[in-house]
Amino acid sequence: MRPHEARALCLDGDVGSACRRLRRMGMDAAALRDLLGRRDDSGWTSWSGNVEVDDGHGGLAQVAVRVPAPGRHPRLGALILLHGAGGSGEEVLPGFAALGDALSMAIICPTARHRSQGASARDFAGIFGRRFQRPHWDLSGQDSPLAALRWARAALEVDPDRCVVAGVSMGGIATWNLAMRFWQSFAAAVPINGALSAWELFGTDARTRALLPNVLPLPVFAVHGGRDRQIPPDFDRGSFATLREDGHKDIEYVEVPDGEHPLPTLGLDEGSPLLERLAAWLGDRRRRCRPVEINHRAIDDRHGRAHWVRVGGVRPGEVARVHARQVEPDRMDIEVSGADRVTLYASGDRLAPGDAVTVLVNGAATSVRFEPDLATVVETYREEADPALAAEQVIRLDVPRSAVPFPNDSGRRHSHADEN
Repeated sequence: MRPHEARALCLDGDVGSACRRLRRMGMDAAALRDLLGRRDDSGWTSWSGNVEVDDGHGGLAQVAVRVPAPGRHPRLGALILLHGAGGSGEEVLPGFAALGDALSMAIICPTARHRSQGASARDFAGIFGRRFQRPHWDLSGQDSPLAALRWARAALEVDPDRCVVAGVSMGGIATWNLAMRFWQSFAAAVPINGALSAWELFGTDARTRALLPNVLPLPVFAVHGGRDRQIPPDFDRGSFATLREDGHKDIEYVEVPDGEHPLPTLGLDEGSPLLERLAAWLGDRRRRCRPVEINHRAIDDRHGRAHWVRVGGVRPGEVARVHARQVEPDRMDIEVSGADRVTLYASGDRLAPGDAVTVLVNGAATSVRFEPDLATVVETYREEADPALAAEQVIRLDVPRSAVPFPNDSGRRHSHADEN
């Protein structure tokens, strides 16, 4: 079985049918996980058009797509590109076609939708969030950007380690926020004329800003117009300075002196020095998979996962924090605050079935037998269509109620002010 055939089998039909067929072929959990992550030698064909993508929540997302002709990269990458308020995927795509060509990346441009009645857009409109009637992005991840990314992995067979998120204006705000919440899914983030939150036009959004350290492992290239009056550059300047102070080693901030809020004023057109600089910076950049040490923060369960660890039962009003280390193949040390549960996604790269694995959660030790399971690989792969996030065993543990001190903790209780 070829890698793309295994990926298609895991994504189609029910888990039981897929597992029965795989077992008939003599496939076990380790072999399947290895096969899912392998690269096919086949190329791709250039095309462009519009598709409807299942958002996984009962809706269809409209997505504009442009696949470039094969270039110097052996495998197609993906640029998830998010438009600003009042725009669409079709409108923003042409401005980045040259970048996609240079990087051998498909440009994937979902169109934002109207949110459910009563949903707030405070991250995009601050205190006027409930009056904001335009379509906007849902920063929880239950929305078209991540659905479009999953579709690109499944339908276009893009390299999951060469996926970048970028956006302009409202899309720049969404880019920062998806990067903070789902950093394990991307190789880099490119916010343009964005900010962590439009709420900061009216005061510090401490709750959102508490997530900024999540970006430390993710390369970021931020662009902002120096004369932008709609989303002033001060916010990106501040975020850049904070990340630098915290030790981020792979972040660029370019402020265009005469740039305003509209994209055409920033000098990102084809052949421009800034676009060439961005293309060179993205270059051969790849995601770093399965780090042995993870620091992650979450303000709700929907973005509790980072690579092989997830926190759940995030306590209302708190910022949950997890520090996870794989000290040895058979030992994981986990420190958690602000959450009631922790889930580990185990793989057998250096383990044999039946090996005892010691997991310490806030100092309390639990011994778990490593029991790889074929169905678990299929189920965890189909969640994201991302082989790096597939697991052979899922381990769920309760967090002891004793608090763990985190130095310089900014994860104390925060909330937005009452909205108008």
